[in-house]
Amino acid sequence: MNIMLLAYPDNPVGGLFLQCFLEANIQVSGVVIEKKTHHANLRRFVEKIRKDGFSSTGQRILDMMRLKFTCNRIVDLAVRHGIPVFAFEDMNSQACADLLEIQQPDLLVIASAPILKSRIFQKARLGCLNPHPGWLPQYRGIGANAHAVQNNDQPGITIHYVDEKIDTGKIIVRERIQICHKDTIAKINDRAMARGAQLMVRVIRDIQTNTLKLPEIEEPLGKLYTAMSFQEAQKLNKRLKSLGE
Repeated sequence: MNIMLLAYPDNPVGGLFLQCFLEANIQVSGVVIEKKTHHANLRRFVEKIRKDGFSSTGQRILDMMRLKFTCNRIVDLAVRHGIPVFAFEDMNSQACADLLEIQQPDLLVIASAPILKSRIFQKARLGCLNPHPGWLPQYRGIGANAHAVQNNDQPGITIHYVDEKIDTGKIIVRERIQICHKDTIAKINDRAMARGAQLMVRVIRDIQTNTLKLPEIEEPLGKLYTAMSFQEAQKLNKRLKSLGE
């Protein structure tokens, strides 16, 4: 099966997913990365500080540096295992669509990516799979788990097919993520994506063996959330310190 992985090169989730696939002997035929310009990266850096604060942003930079110096970024892993890497400044560009037309993937798997246009995700013969850190269909969009916790609901992870709208594709599997003592939203999302990588392996295996069964879900489509402000997230993290086991 022709499987291609989509990711931001500096996001640790990309390496996490590829490593999980390699350990499960799932062959990846190519990695597509969105490599931003220095100006775009600076803008992202400023936006992250405004959204997450200096401490969280600093930790993210340290994580990126650690992955770089240990050669465990998704690009490093791909090169070591002979997996072709295709870099684009815009993953939704016509150039990327043309590449996928040539590669003819059976599955596209998102590890981290922008909202994809149909000319990208429709290139996959069997569909494009996305790990959403949130409980679908109730919590859609960015920061879904943070908003769930704020609403006194339990966070989750959902694997679903990508369609034209945001987080509205058919749900394949979903699980709740436990809140632990002295948790933070960042830690919850890290655990969600780590579990998402494991679930993605299971989903791909079921697709390969033609045993995939979609659950019957009759829950209404929930609100499309946007990223929580830094001030709100800080208040939520303080509240989380008193929750969990």
